Amino acid sequence: MEDRIEEIKFHLSAAEGPDRQAGIHMWEAARLIWEEVDSGTSRRELAREIGKSHTHVRYMYNCWDLVGRKTDGDLPNFNEVYHSSEVRGENEDTEPSERKRGREPEDHSAHGLVMTITGALGELTGNPAFWPLMTDEDWALISEVPAVIDALMRDSGR
Repeated sequence: MEDRIEEIKFHLSAAEGPDRQAGIHMWEAARLIWEEVDSGTSRRELAREIGKSHTHVRYMYNCWDLVGRKTDGDLPNFNEVYHSSEVRGENEDTEPSERKRGREPEDHSAHGLVMTITGALGELTGNPAFWPLMTDEDWALISEVPAVIDALMRDSGR
């Protein structure tokens, strides 16, 4: 544990310096943070030990959990992932009632469904951190969207 803590500190410090490889250090720190938390260290305890906020530790953990460990070594831009809504959004420890607080209820009207579609496409387009996580089936479904929209417009007389 102590060696991993020192290694995390090294990578975080190296990423803050003039090193042009900051993203590599941040990904490595994220991996080590994920491993440390996975081994049983609480995020708050780890944050205290490495001198960072528990929020930063959560974001770093999420970077590796959501993207890093699911790639084949070809990691995307670290800053894009770190600042993405996926990483900064709700975490899995949040109770479902807490996650829904402040959100509008789902609207299954025609307008609500259109808003859901455009919102989902906007989220996918605006958050490149999602892209490496999408399966071939996801991409195939996305490729069908233009034809579905064309058919809807044609069949509705628009």
